[in-house]
Amino acid sequence: MPGMHHRDGHSKSRSSPKWGVVLLAALGAVAGCDSSTANPTIEVDLRSKREIPASLPAEIAANVELLYSADAVERVRGASRLGALGRAGAPAVPFLIDALADPNWQVRQQSAEALGSIADEQAAVPLIAVLTDREGDWGARAAAARALGALKSPQAVEPLASVLNDMNAHVRQMAAISLGQIGLGMETATAALEMAARSDPDVAIRFAAAESLRRLGQPH
Repeated sequence: MPGMHHRDGHSKSRSSPKWGVVLLAALGAVAGCDSSTANPTIEVDLRSKREIPASLPAEIAANVELLYSADAVERVRGASRLGALGRAGAPAVPFLIDALADPNWQVRQQSAEALGSIADEQAAVPLIAVLTDREGDWGARAAAARALGALKSPQAVEPLASVLNDMNAHVRQMAAISLGQIGLGMETATAALEMAARSDPDVAIRFAAAESLRRLGQPH
């Protein structure tokens, strides 16, 4: 994903020094960001910790535990390792969904990327919630757009089409690419892709939209 670096202007923050990992409701709002902090250690309120079943494979359980570390670097590491398991990481999906509401933007972004790598359909609605939260940080939103393309979920088509006019170029580009990957129910997305291919101010997005149209058999 090109240039995926955080910018403070695309985040929300709160003054409280103590944060909780909030369970993400279906199509609910994503919790606020703490992406401006230079200190990677953020206390996570373990009252919200989901119980880790004893039946989880040891490798998955160990990395799920990292998602609840007080150190954001460890939480990012846990999400990354779970994503590296691919579809074998499916038992970790509920925990990665919870981590989409982590107070640290890097954890949220890595969790979205991990969900895309695992490609379990149960992540579709929470990822759509992240994508369509226009007040959220763009890194996680672009990662959610990319992940939805990997899931190939038809229910993601309309939300992805709706962000082709997003303020952030990374979000628009990932949405355009993902629409070409899904290739289902595209009647609702074709017009938006054609508009992006013609008139987006970013050449990379015009190219991505045109390429998606080509993949869908509708060359621009």
